[in-house]
Amino acid sequence: MYTNMRLNAVLVAICLSGAPVSLMAADAKNADAKAAEAQTMIAAAEEARKKAASVDSEWRDTADYIKQAQAALKAGKPDDAIRLAKIAEDQGNLGYEQGFSQQELKLPSYFKVKAASPMAVSAATSMKGHKITPSLTSVDVMHQGKVISISRTADEHAVIPQAYSSTARECPPFCVQPMSIGPGVDTIGELEVLDYLQRIAKGDPTVLVVDSRTPDWMVRGTVPGSVNIPWNKINIDLQGTFGSEKEADSLNDILESQFHARKANGKWDFRNAKTLVLFCNGIWCPQSSANIRTLLKLGYPAYKLKWYRGGMQSWVSAGLSTVNK
Repeated sequence: MYTNMRLNAVLVAICLSGAPVSLMAADAKNADAKAAEAQTMIAAAEEARKKAASVDSEWRDTADYIKQAQAALKAGKPDDAIRLAKIAEDQGNLGYEQGFSQQELKLPSYFKVKAASPMAVSAATSMKGHKITPSLTSVDVMHQGKVISISRTADEHAVIPQAYSSTARECPPFCVQPMSIGPGVDTIGELEVLDYLQRIAKGDPTVLVVDSRTPDWMVRGTVPGSVNIPWNKINIDLQGTFGSEKEADSLNDILESQFHARKANGKWDFRNAKTLVLFCNGIWCPQSSANIRTLLKLGYPAYKLKWYRGGMQSWVSAGLSTVNK
């Protein structure tokens, strides 16, 4: 009904103005395209709302935004409908992710306690006092196709590796980073990183833990289960500019092949993109934070970006396992 009313209005207006029939047809086509886009966005928002409701995490105003979008479309305001539907879809997706963690895992997976074999009990006893949490001795993750067990060192004489022990770092570029990198982007710690790594190990394809450092740092060790995407593949400098078209193409490839974003009609679609956990060397390292800012500018949803601010310096300070590359 909306489309017919809109089309009739366009026809009458153009006939009264004496405009050519070709212009009339073009305007009608544009109006139909906008209405169709709005309807698609509303449908996507409703789907996201249902997903959030399925894990008891539907935000109260999500349905209101969908109703407002439907009303805007009916009133002949497809642009407003698209904007409102996008808000509703983002809220639905965020609600689903939060609800999934709480319902599927009940408690974060690192608090789960499984029945242990006698050998495991013996190993846990030998590491008494060196657990990750009171109920967690280790976490198994997948790294380059192999199972790696992350635990805390039991070596009483272990110290922070020399690469991370320096406190005299010149600023810029090694300036202390803020606690919050952007609205909607969660700053997380070691236990949350372990939880995401365990989700990946259990087959969750929607998460990726990214080490943003350059290869010369990777040889000194990284978080097991992470993948290395050097920060300069996403940012050539701290302003996020690219030196050549080839470098920009490299980012497009990363977005599509590794982050699972899609490009349609010249615009990025991040609805099925992965949740990214990014980290670098520590609170003085600008690499992962620069990448997050670039991704936000491209339209990557903030709720799908997690920042492990402490990075490798905090990881090794906690005595957690590392692997070379």
